[in-house]
Amino acid sequence: MKSTLKFASAMLLMASSAAFAAPQTAAQPAQPAHAKAAAVAPAKADVKAEQRQIRSDEKTALAACKTMKGAQKSSCKKQAVAKAQGARAHLKASRHA
Repeated sequence: MKSTLKFASAMLLMASSAAFAAPQTAAQPAQPAHAKAAAVAPAKADVKAEQRQIRSDEKTALAACKTMKGAQKSSCKKQAVAKAQGARAHLKASRHA
């Protein structure tokens, strides 16, 4: 009886460790060809279009802030400007990639 319990516990231990180890040992798929092309710097026209989109989004967000008052309005404006600055920084970083 003791050896049967040892055997059963050993089998359960092996099965549970295999279940936990399986996700860690899975092979990562190779990058598709279009993912490699994304590392190339964007064209000038794409950059200009993205800049226009960022400015448009910023204007829309700032217009939504006009209906607010006090600290809420100030916070809304700061968030809109910060979001636009972050988008511009991301765009600049992608140009120099």
